[in-house]
Amino acid sequence: MRKVQITLLIAVLWLVAVLAGCAQNSTQSGGSNSAGGNASGGQGTGTAPGTNTAAPAAGNLQKVTVVVPRTVEVLDDAHIWSAIKMGYFAEEGLDVKIEQSFGTTDTKMVALKNAQFALPSPNFLFMGIENGLPLKAVFQNDSINIFGMAVRSDSGIKTWKDMKGKKVALGDAAWANIINPTLIAAGLDPEKDVEYVVAGENRFQMVQEGKLDILFTWVAEYSQLKGQGFDFEYIDGNEILPYTSNPLVTNAEYLTEDPEMVRKFVRALAKGMYFVKMNPEAAADLTLEQFPSIKIPWDGAVGAMMGRVYQGFGLSEADQQKIVDGGIGIADMDKWKLNMDWAVKTGIIKKEIPLDQVVTNDFVDKTWDKSKVEAEAKNYVFKVKDKYQ
Repeated sequence: MRKVQITLLIAVLWLVAVLAGCAQNSTQSGGSNSAGGNASGGQGTGTAPGTNTAAPAAGNLQKVTVVVPRTVEVLDDAHIWSAIKMGYFAEEGLDVKIEQSFGTTDTKMVALKNAQFALPSPNFLFMGIENGLPLKAVFQNDSINIFGMAVRSDSGIKTWKDMKGKKVALGDAAWANIINPTLIAAGLDPEKDVEYVVAGENRFQMVQEGKLDILFTWVAEYSQLKGQGFDFEYIDGNEILPYTSNPLVTNAEYLTEDPEMVRKFVRALAKGMYFVKMNPEAAADLTLEQFPSIKIPWDGAVGAMMGRVYQGFGLSEADQQKIVDGGIGIADMDKWKLNMDWAVKTGIIKKEIPLDQVVTNDFVDKTWDKSKVEAEAKNYVFKVKDKYQ
């Protein structure tokens, strides 16, 4: 039932976003506007009158890199692109770029200061800290357990129990550490009941073609794949283990060496997340403008944005409003404790690490002006939307 609920949720939320966007479009121009912003954090055009136009000149911006353990040409990072293209990072004096790491080296890159931020799963953060890496989570990027499995609709696989004896496609061998706790909580033995196959960036096609049975994935990626025409259904890990997922992680030394850089990045990222929530169509537009190589119908792109909203804010309206009111990016320590308990229970780490050594809420700003972001989202001028309809 849960996978059906999520699919329906994405569809319903997409419809709401589209209807809202149609109302906005009645007073806006379409996709013929010049492109605004760039990957170096430039100010976008078509923003609300209240947009800060006094951001530092590009040459005076502090360069910051965030790394992701997969290709960057996806819709997953719409909140980061929103913060870049709407000028939120530039307003903070930051020139932000997104780079792909190699496999699961993102935390090592941050530990070595080859990048300032990464977005690993909690288990990789735990393992890094246990191995002596100076890492700390400073912002809750994903508020729920975003990870699950996608299967072809005609696969006959409907529940976690049905996965026994099946082949699971992973992008990297280390990704098993992300999904193993959920499999175990669902009553499966990852070593005996499933076979992991590292399929890299061809993993979607291999499952679609029936060469592998199950795709390990996450909500935003699944939403994008559905929008691109993959005939997949989703089996939700959050139903089994309702803990948290990927935080924003930085080198712990920055917390004393350059705390203002961390605060600025976190504040701008929170604005980017809120922008996506307030206008998923706008977020789809500016991300597709960045990556015209992504082939997806407009409906599917908006659906992917709703997946991004679900990951960052939760499933229900009540959950989402709680995060908006309580502070976007605030970590839920009860969920983190559950993550920690399962990491120890399943042998991912040897012993419990005190949570104050893992995650902090000290760098999340609750005072920034939400009304400004709301106005910018409402008054966004579309750049490429017409090309996808």
